[in-house]
Amino acid sequence: MTAKTFPRFFFPDERARSVMDVDYEGLQEGGIKAVIFDLDNTIARWGDERLEEEIMELFERITSMGLRVAVLSNSRRKDIENFIEELPFPHLFNANKPGKRGFRSILKELGVTGNEAAMVGDQLLTDVLGANRVNMYTIRVDPIDPEREYNFTKINRLGEKFLLCLREIYRFFRSWRFTRR
Repeated sequence: MTAKTFPRFFFPDERARSVMDVDYEGLQEGGIKAVIFDLDNTIARWGDERLEEEIMELFERITSMGLRVAVLSNSRRKDIENFIEELPFPHLFNANKPGKRGFRSILKELGVTGNEAAMVGDQLLTDVLGANRVNMYTIRVDPIDPEREYNFTKINRLGEKFLLCLREIYRFFRSWRFTRR
């Protein structure tokens, strides 16, 4: 993977509707050794106190393929920590994404470099930006329940819409420039 330029920091390498739609076999074939998941609205609804059975089955399938799994979350809620701590893989809360420290910590715990890991999350300004800053492969999924989110996340969503709008304007002018030649 090559280093990403400043504007590319904000956008994922790939998009999927949900964590269930990600091509984990393809990631592994591409050299990925670990998959790190965001928690709220990526693998669990915001405010839920447990993971759904289908997520647990997904984690079992991914680990049976030989991929390592971890959870990296900005959440500070103790009720979430209680059920995640029982899971048999690394996790880090209060990660301060998009800061690099949490990403580096979980990568070290997994024993992989950024180039060997993929981040799956629902937010551009935390999950994607932070993972891109440490050269991870990034996959943005749709939020499970966009109506149920932390208030700060709702503010981030406005920033995401602005960035996506700017990208479309850039693409329009770029295509217009090439078609006028």
